[in-house]
Amino acid sequence: MKETAKVIPIGLIGIFFLLVTACTTTLAPSYDQATVNGITETNISLMKLFATASDGTQKSTYAERQGIYNKLIGNLDALVLQSKSRPIPKNSVIEKANKHLTSRGIKKLDGENASSATALEKISETITKMKVTDEKQGVTAIEVATFKGQVIIYMDQALTYENFLKR
Repeated sequence: MKETAKVIPIGLIGIFFLLVTACTTTLAPSYDQATVNGITETNISLMKLFATASDGTQKSTYAERQGIYNKLIGNLDALVLQSKSRPIPKNSVIEKANKHLTSRGIKKLDGENASSATALEKISETITKMKVTDEKQGVTAIEVATFKGQVIIYMDQALTYENFLKR
């Protein structure tokens, strides 16, 4: 009799485990190859701009780069929109975490947009600042390296997030 009592709870635990592991919760938008391709192509174009400007630029030659800046900023803004347009599933985990964070006076987790959208917005802002600086006075080699460093950080975040979705 005692052995039967031990078998039933273990059996129930096994069934419960199978049911729980069979359930999946989607916390992120679905993978989109077009978005990854767009980010990758824009990354290549960004690195070409940085390579071209690596020794610094002169205000007098800004017109040669203006079209490149405009194209990059337009591509980045389009990728932000494309990334934001993918629905992110609602889930109770983020909602509970946000309630807890709010009760402690901490900023909520942003469950509205993919992390890549935020990173791409930051890249667009950085390239816009570089463009404005280049137009006003040109950019020094150190400024180019600084802009590039910031872009690399955000581009790494965007590519890592998007490639992770392929899992």
